[in-house]
Amino acid sequence: MPVKSTPVSTTPKATAPKKRRTRKTSTTAKATKPAVKKTPVAKVTVTTFKGGKAVAKKTTLKRPSTARLITPQRYVADIQTRWAIHNFEIQELISDFVKGFDMVRPYHTELVKRIKTVNL
Repeated sequence: MPVKSTPVSTTPKATAPKKRRTRKTSTTAKATKPAVKKTPVAKVTVTTFKGGKAVAKKTTLKRPSTARLITPQRYVADIQTRWAIHNFEIQELISDFVKGFDMVRPYHTELVKRIKTVNL
């Protein structure tokens, strides 16, 4: 039977690596959460001069405006709501612990009985 011959010197072709497409973000895409505007932090830099030369620079924060603060009534209501959530979570934690102890109690009593019989 005839056999197909292979060329003697087969060198792989040098190819450049494939370029991958990158995904560009769309500026018209709707965000799921509304953007929260952060107020820029105002800073004040104080430079101390001595003999015409700058000796020290100290940057301090400027007090932010009180216009965006919540009212005391809303603050108290928020604290009360958070405290109620805390109480509920603690109540559920305690009930989970009680269920766990009730589940382990029969095994504990059996273990105590076995240890008492071994020691006698």
